[in-house]
Amino acid sequence: MSAPNFATRGFWDARQAPMSFPVNPEKILRLFSPLWALLALSLWLHWESWQSMPILLTVSASLPLVAAFAAGLMRERWRLELTPDALIHHTLGRTERFAWSRMGPIEIKPAPLPVLLFIRTLWFAYPFDAPRGDVERASALLGRRILCVFGDLGASEMVKQIEEWRALNARG
Repeated sequence: MSAPNFATRGFWDARQAPMSFPVNPEKILRLFSPLWALLALSLWLHWESWQSMPILLTVSASLPLVAAFAAGLMRERWRLELTPDALIHHTLGRTERFAWSRMGPIEIKPAPLPVLLFIRTLWFAYPFDAPRGDVERASALLGRRILCVFGDLGASEMVKQIEEWRALNARG
């Protein structure tokens, strides 16, 4: 399924209401599923140790499912929101607002740590202007990263949709 082209949709004005990408439990499940591969390797190498700890085995094996279930419960709270002037990242503990005028284009990049090998993130330069505070000074050097766990589209389609939204509202 391709992302909608907002510029060609005459019946809906993107400047009227924010667009939202809630956290996707399926993407959270995929994010945590490499744990099952590590657990299988551990079971193969240390079967006797695991047999003496069945509760720990059950808890470890169920973590990806628990994370996906918890994400499903938090869909309304944990999300990305697009407004005419900003990308807003609603996290579980706070809300981060990134003004379109202060951020670069969004790219898909792997997580910066080798232990997070399979995790992809939405990366963008932020801020372009003078940093305001310590967090923005660090962001100016490293850029900002947001996990690719939002919406029903693939990461590249979601980035395309966000950039179309941004371009449409920049012209507005």
